[in-house]
Amino acid sequence: MISRKFYLSLTLTALLYVFSEVIFRIGLSLVGYPFFQPARYLEKKYYPYIEAMQEARVERGGDTRNILILGGSVVNTHWSRLEMRLDTLFQKAYPAIKKFNFFNVAMPGHNSRDNLVKYRLLKNQPYDLVIFYEAINENRANNISTEMFYPDYSHIKWYDEINLLLKHPEMNVTVIPYSIHLLIKTLIDKLKHRNYISNDQVDPAYAGYGEDIKTAASYYNNLNDIARLANKKHDPLLLVKYATFFPPGITLTGEEADKKYFTPCYMVSPVTTWGKPANVAKGVRMHNAMLEKVHQEQKTGFFNMAAVMPEDSVLFCDVCHLSEPGAQRFARELSKHIVSSGVLK
Repeated sequence: MISRKFYLSLTLTALLYVFSEVIFRIGLSLVGYPFFQPARYLEKKYYPYIEAMQEARVERGGDTRNILILGGSVVNTHWSRLEMRLDTLFQKAYPAIKKFNFFNVAMPGHNSRDNLVKYRLLKNQPYDLVIFYEAINENRANNISTEMFYPDYSHIKWYDEINLLLKHPEMNVTVIPYSIHLLIKTLIDKLKHRNYISNDQVDPAYAGYGEDIKTAASYYNNLNDIARLANKKHDPLLLVKYATFFPPGITLTGEEADKKYFTPCYMVSPVTTWGKPANVAKGVRMHNAMLEKVHQEQKTGFFNMAAVMPEDSVLFCDVCHLSEPGAQRFARELSKHIVSSGVLK
């Protein structure tokens, strides 16, 4: 027969657990975590624009089409207004379709890892087309020695924090495992004096490491996971080969003088944002090769933007961002391919 002492111990353990849960939740809420749904911190801090898209009513078929855009700054709303341009072009090409709903989650600095996480956060939303365009931001992660490189990019603080959150899907039920993991990890990092590389700029002292494109396998795996999820959701996926312009015969330096080789634009990024120019060009080539490999293996849609965007300074603000004529050309070429493919009919 179970003793009274056992019941008392069980009750005290349960009370201690509940008390600890409340204390940890209060502690986390003081630094920005939602008290009742702490797992939403991933969206709240790192991808705040996703929440509205998660709640949007998205239905496939009928007289509307829903299009998701994944990528970096080149196809970000504020840099190229891609969805506005495509909407105008699609309205002319598809008179029978009343409305095109665009969900643009492409953000400056985001790489394939961010886009995989964002697509997973939108896993319950069906799309008539998913467009992926990004192959340069990954290069920042290469600027570190092989010994310090992590395939999940946790040698960059941004991804280290995101990865920890992703390891604890139970957070809305209990925050205790995550909180303990976070405390232990923080302590170990301090004791080991762990340093992270920046996700915004490249330390010249580490730029030489960028010659080894360590991100190729990670990029492939992330795109492969995006393609698999698209297949599972029955979302048509279009992988777009990345276009760049490295002025022939010119050695870029990342200095102000580089601007004379491109069209003047309001927003530009020096090539050293991603590393040494030769390493950046090499990285984009290798990432593009991985993108084509995923297309061939997963039977996704594919469009070679690099082949139809002339390497012309008139079209580029820097090695990848587009001028107004470049953005117009980009949207026309992309629209032409999508219409000819018949994916939105």
